Order: sequence, then C-alpha cells, then structure tokens
Amino acid sequence: MGSTWSIFKIISEGRAATRFLVAALLSFSFSISVILSTIGLMDGFEISLRNSLKGSSGDFQVTSTKGYFLLENLENSLKDYEWSPVMQVEAFAVANEVNKGVLVKGVEPSSFNKVTGLDLDLNKGIAIGHVLAEELNLNIGDSIRLTFASDKMRDQAGAILKNYAVDSIVTHGIYEKDLRFVYISRNELLETFKYKQGAVNKLLVAGNDGENFETSLSRLEQTLTTPYKVEPYWAEYKTLLKAVEVEKTSISLILQIIVVVAIFNVVAFIIYIMEKKSQEFFLLRAFGASISTISRFWKVLLFFIWFVSSLVAVVMTWVFNLVIGKLPVFELPGDIYVLSKLEIILGLEDYLLVFSLAFFWIFLIGTVTMWRMKKRTVLSGLRQEFK
Repeated sequence: MGSTWSIFKIISEGRAATRFLVAALLSFSFSISVILSTIGLMDGFEISLRNSLKGSSGDFQVTSTKGYFLLENLENSLKDYEWSPVMQVEAFAVANEVNKGVLVKGVEPSSFNKVTGLDLDLNKGIAIGHVLAEELNLNIGDSIRLTFASDKMRDQAGAILKNYAVDSIVTHGIYEKDLRFVYISRNELLETFKYKQGAVNKLLVAGNDGENFETSLSRLEQTLTTPYKVEPYWAEYKTLLKAVEVEKTSISLILQIIVVVAIFNVVAFIIYIMEKKSQEFFLLRAFGASISTISRFWKVLLFFIWFVSSLVAVVMTWVFNLVIGKLPVFELPGDIYVLSKLEIILGLEDYLLVFSLAFFWIFLIGTVTMWRMKKRTVLSGLRQEFK
C-alpha cells in the first residue's frame, strides 16, 4: 500500500503532469462519445423509422395478388387477431390553387386506432398529413377537393370530384407519408366508387401480445395462403433498413481509428511520466518496491482512465443529442432521408460494445508500452538524469 501511495504522489506531483492527464482523459472521452453518437444516430434512425412505420401500418399488411378482395373470405382466418380493413386509391388533392398526388385510405377509425395507435378524427371530412397541410396551406376546418379517376368503363377518362372539410391533421413521422396520405371513411369511399360493402385491397393486422414477431409472421403466412400476401410493417423500407445496419457496422469499425489515436495521448502521458519521473520510480525499486507493484499500479491507472473517460463520454453523448435535437442546422431534408429529425438512441449492447473495444485498445497499447519500460534496469533508470 505504501509503494502504491508513493507512486501516486510521483504521478500527481506537478501541474504539467495533471494537465497532461486531463487532456488525455478528455481526448479519450471525446473519441468514445463520437463512436457512441454515430451508433446512436444509426440506431435512432432505424428505431424512429420502424416506430413511424408501425404507427401507420400495424404489425402486418395483408394484400392479394388479385387486387381487391372481400372481408368475408378472411374473417374466420383472422378471428384470433385484431385487424382493420383498408381501401386505398390514388387521387389528386386540390386546395388554394395547388394540387398534389395523394394516396387516399378509406379506413374504419375505431379498428384502425386499435391496430396502429393512430387516432383519426373523421366526422364527415378527412384527415391529412401535416406536410400536405403545409404544402396546400390548410388548417382544420378548411375545404379540400379530391379528384378520383373513375374505373367504370362508361366513365372512361372521366373523373370524380368531391369536396371535403379537413377534420384533423396527423403526423406519421415519415416525410412521404405526411406528404401523401389522406384518410377518409371507408364507407364514404365505397359509396363513391359503388363497391360492395366488404371490398378492400389491404388489411392491417396487429400481432398477438406476448408472441414473438417472427413467430406471428410465420403463423399468419401459414394461415393466409395464395393469393394473399403477408408482409411485416417495414417491408417497403427493407432495403434502407439493411443498408443502415451495414453502414453502422462498417462506420463503427472505421471509427476505431479515432479511439486508437486518442489512446496514443494516454501512451504519451505514460511515456512523459516515465521520462520525467524516471529517477523517482527507480529509486522506489531500489528501496524494495517490486516491479509487479509498479506494473499493477499502471494497470489500475489505465482502468481509471478508461472508466472516467467512459463516464465523461456518456455525458458528452447526451450533450450531442441535445444539440442535434435543438439546432435547426441538424434538420434533415425529409424527402431525401425519409425522416426530418435525428435522435441518438443507444441500447445496453451498444454501450457494452463501444466500452469493451475501448478497454481492449487502451490495455493492449498501454500494456505494450509498460512492458518496454520494464525492460530497463534499475541502474539505467537512476542514471536517466545524467543523459
């Protein structure tokens, strides 16, 4: 214990050594926080995208290769699930001398809310995405015209024009959906196109609570065979989600260079102390301090640097998240990146991965450096000041 305390006094003596240690800590902390923030942004993008998709599509989507189908053909097969029928058609939305191509979804608000969690207020009007509302300069209560293409042979090349009031403005969290989605009562849409009451072209299905997602998907696929097709809620963005996973792995590996560079600052601190305090260290050895005691102290010091740096990195990452969320310069063009906001979201496995790699690098490089120092003899260390 006495030898350890003596070594600590040697290390802490002098402002230069303290400042060097603090600089090494901050450098190492910053490198760890950069990696945490990068992984957190990737995870945040994926989680936000999945949550937004689920909030407008439920867990699963059922379609038919034949296009429209009747609910009565599937009601028995879906009796163990919560589901919501959807009839969707394309149209043009016109308001304030501006028009936009939109996807009109005829839904039943109560069942739609149970499956997706999206609360729609459809009295006698429609609900529109908030980006579409901004594009058309619309507020709740304003009038909007929907132009549908008629699919009746006698009305070929004709159009169906209908005016509606905007009952609510909704936010999906995905730019394209907020720009293109319009919700209307399914009965209103069926009446407009003169379809049978049970006609739909999509079903949104919620998975059973407590059941694994993949298990639910497999069971539903076995229940609904050809011509029906079952897809998870993220199917339309499957390629993008896979790309994010690949990029997260590759960027995390590349950013290890930053950690290694920061560790060189820690190594420089060790070399600086060993050079500047060489005589004191070797005097301790001459007075009986074992090489294992000194080696153990350096390992404890490396662990201390790693531990404190990890804590500071967590604080830095939290600050980065606040900055990213508040400053408008970090807003994304939603039409390019799907989402308009970034958020750092980290799980326990992310922290363990980053901290473990940082621990590995600091002990690998630090131990090699100390091993080279230990090769010097007591006599050569005591003569250091005369060189």
